[in-house]
Amino acid sequence: MEKLNSSLAARRSSLWLGVLLVVTLIGLSYSGLIEDSAEQQHQRMLTRALVTFGAARSLNGIISVVQETEVALQPAGVGVTLAPGQILDPVNDLIERFSWVMLASAASLGIQRLLLEISLWPWMTLVLILAGIAWLVVRTGSSAVGPRALAGRVLLLAIFLRFAVPCVMLASDLVYQVFLDPVYTEASAELGRAQSELALLHEQARSDREEENGGGLSSWWGRTTDHLRIGERISDYQALFARLAENVVQLVTVFVLQTILLPLIFLWALLRLWRQFWRRPAELV
Repeated sequence: MEKLNSSLAARRSSLWLGVLLVVTLIGLSYSGLIEDSAEQQHQRMLTRALVTFGAARSLNGIISVVQETEVALQPAGVGVTLAPGQILDPVNDLIERFSWVMLASAASLGIQRLLLEISLWPWMTLVLILAGIAWLVVRTGSSAVGPRALAGRVLLLAIFLRFAVPCVMLASDLVYQVFLDPVYTEASAELGRAQSELALLHEQARSDREEENGGGLSSWWGRTTDHLRIGERISDYQALFARLAENVVQLVTVFVLQTILLPLIFLWALLRLWRQFWRRPAELV
């Protein structure tokens, strides 16, 4: 008798836990708390990606203009034409590939947004409600393993379709806020400063060219001293290249992690957890 009472108490406790689980899931589905947070996170991430993509394209344009800068030297009466901006060829290629990465990140965010919209489809909430009610009815009225397993699997599928994508997006944003945000902030600020410095170097080169093309003593002096300035300018380009390369690599790391790798990792983890319950659906709660 004592064992029977203990079994009934355990069954009632399990039933109440099941009711609490279903009510909580339905409440979360209707409240929109998870989805609103995921949408805000997605919008912030998309804004960062588009701003960085625009900065990359703008920097690419400035580098292309600088690469056309030519400096005419006439040491010992022999004409030589140099283009110090050509030293930026490697970084220009890097910036172009960086813009491709940003485009891929934006495409990944678009896919995530589409999946989020699917999870927010009103019929998904209705399916979750019906699956939860059916699961509670089966657990209450039947002790057979087959119907309970079927009801459990239907409920698990409804939970996964409704909450997997928002949870993955929120988990990715949490990792970004804790680990990646300082890296992004510093690297994007450095990218902006490098763009300003590159524009300044180009303006200085253009001024030197105008001075050389002028007449009189200033033109002669410009042509005489330009071979000294060109070495300094090339050194400035090299230092700028090193900074740009470092910050671009950091930004690539941030966006590839947040928009591609982290969502896949968290989705894989959710799938692994979901499969563990899927194999034993009758034991759910």
